[in-house]
Amino acid sequence: MTATLNQNVDLEKLDAFREFLVNNPEKGKLRLEACALYEGQVGRSTVHVGPYELDGQRVDRETRHYTFPFGAWREVEEMIGIPGPTDRMEPVEMTLAATAACVVNSITFNAARLGIDTEGLEVKIRTTVDPRVLFAIRGPEDHCACLGTVEYDVKVTGNVTDSQLDQIRELCKCSPVYGLIAESIEIKGNVSLA
Repeated sequence: MTATLNQNVDLEKLDAFREFLVNNPEKGKLRLEACALYEGQVGRSTVHVGPYELDGQRVDRETRHYTFPFGAWREVEEMIGIPGPTDRMEPVEMTLAATAACVVNSITFNAARLGIDTEGLEVKIRTTVDPRVLFAIRGPEDHCACLGTVEYDVKVTGNVTDSQLDQIRELCKCSPVYGLIAESIEIKGNVSLA
């Protein structure tokens, strides 16, 4: 039996996975984690991701271990007074990058099964950041005032109708990372001595 591929995904398996999720509301859930380690240099950390859980089963493969150096931009590090300034991935930028990538996922997984020809897709996302909360000049209650509106543009190439563009607009909102930013998600924290 030959698989029906659309945009390089097996549509039968995609439909079967969606059906599984519909019929098993307590299954298919992922528990994700990341660990940031301070490097001893103000504003710099190394973040490790990799292990995750699928339906309570821990998956930990070496091939899924990723390390990201976080910090700021050389010019900002110089202004702050960090010796040996360097360019690093900045957390808000990575959040924007994760949102853009997740929007691509939510569009393409669904466009493939809906028969929407997303031959090409580009998602650009941007915001402004006022660092006054980060530096405790303003309190956490001012996050909304210090973070600008997140704006995104999706450019689609392919044989796409106006109706399908409307569907794609709605599919953008199906991205879990979009939801992390757009919705009020509960955050719980614990701080203790190691």
